[in-house]
Amino acid sequence: MHRCLQIPELVELVCSHLEVPCQESFIDVRQPERRDLAVLARTSTVLSSHALRLLWKTVKLVDLLRCLPSDSFDLTATVRDFWITYTMEPLRPLRESDWERVLIYAQHVKHLITDSADLSPMFPSVSRWLPKNMLPNLRGLHWTQQENNFQYIDHFLSSQLTTIRILGTPLAALSLASSLARRCPRLTNIILFPFRGKSDLKPQVVSAVSMCVLGLHGIEKLITDTVDPPALEHLSHLSSIRYLMFSGVLPTLSTLPRIKAPFPSLQNLRFTSGSGIESPMRFLEWCNKLPLVTFDAKCAAFSTADAVHRLFSAASRGISQSSLMEFTFSDEFDPFDHWHSATYLIRPQSLRSLFCFVNLTSVSVLSAIGIDLDDTTVTEMARSWPYVECLKLQSYYGHRVVPRTTLQCLEAFPKYCPHLTKLCIMFDATVIPTSQAGLSLQCLQDLDVEASPISTALPVAQFLTHIFPSLRNISTPGVNVRSPRYDRLWRDVAALLA
Repeated sequence: MHRCLQIPELVELVCSHLEVPCQESFIDVRQPERRDLAVLARTSTVLSSHALRLLWKTVKLVDLLRCLPSDSFDLTATVRDFWITYTMEPLRPLRESDWERVLIYAQHVKHLITDSADLSPMFPSVSRWLPKNMLPNLRGLHWTQQENNFQYIDHFLSSQLTTIRILGTPLAALSLASSLARRCPRLTNIILFPFRGKSDLKPQVVSAVSMCVLGLHGIEKLITDTVDPPALEHLSHLSSIRYLMFSGVLPTLSTLPRIKAPFPSLQNLRFTSGSGIESPMRFLEWCNKLPLVTFDAKCAAFSTADAVHRLFSAASRGISQSSLMEFTFSDEFDPFDHWHSATYLIRPQSLRSLFCFVNLTSVSVLSAIGIDLDDTTVTEMARSWPYVECLKLQSYYGHRVVPRTTLQCLEAFPKYCPHLTKLCIMFDATVIPTSQAGLSLQCLQDLDVEASPISTALPVAQFLTHIFPSLRNISTPGVNVRSPRYDRLWRDVAALLA
């Protein structure tokens, strides 16, 4: 054996290259890497302990129970559509000696996952024999059992837990959430009912989550439906919280006192489509100069131009102008009445509200029919965001408006955005301007032209090649609703650039 393998730190480093990445909520247990770790564990006694520790660091409950003697259970697989569901059933009463192998591996478990495996037949038998501290090093728990099995979570809760994820909303879960802070006072990473079940449980969900939040003082990450005003005020005073995501509608915050420096460490703020546009507006209007790095708001329906203007204006006041690097706003697809296009066309002054964020590297706006831009506004935008790398101004029904921007607006990006690699913008390419000598942007490779009008392919390709010499990919909606001929011509441009 090489003497390097006698150094524990080197052996641990070798094994760590095969460690399964612990993704958000620790639910990505990828089999290829686990097989590699299993092989490594069998290679030699020197590697075995390190590999086993990583192999069992994140584990599914059903896999841990499979360490019981093979004559004590039966495991069957049921394939439905694209899903495989495992059902585990006891074949005989369990004995204390059956747990010896389980306990050997249990000491390595730091994150425990319950997934789609049906353990209903096993829980009554197993729970009578579960040792009091079977998982001494457990730090994270992902529990997805339904009402009839939810109670068994009690066997895995401890004061040392730092991460918990509960997705459904069985009544037992709501009861647990109310006492969670007392039972697990070290929780820092919390995902509770982010997608609520029955709407009639909404008050109970808000009350349970809020009570949990009010009892914790070291929260770093919270993903939930919503909380009540006192809980939100409590969160705003925590110096620990860095990630906050809401999937439901926030309550009215006008009754809360304004805090001079709320959420002093908050870097990532997200609102999913269930929040609507009102929730991020209320939040940002209540706050002041949040030190955000990432802001992301999704809306379930198309937002009017007035609502978007209010949101963008609130962002300019509620978020620190120097810290923000990623700004995302998107509407989900919604049936649309073209007679009301003017109601949804985002005004240029709304976008100008975001020009104060001088360190943005990624900007993405997906709306009903886009933004009413012209060449001057695009130039101003490019000058305001000198570090932008990805800029996407997309729409669902952009073909219903005639763009005021022209091909010439693209020249602003070589002048002011030297790091831009991806660009999505609509413009009128029917008139070909004279390109300026020495003006080019080498790093831009992807251009999405949306529903841009075009009359001829070759001059457009020549113009784009001059200002974007590394451009390789041109994207369109696939079938240009305004004119199939436009889409065909853009494919010709892409072919000329290939």
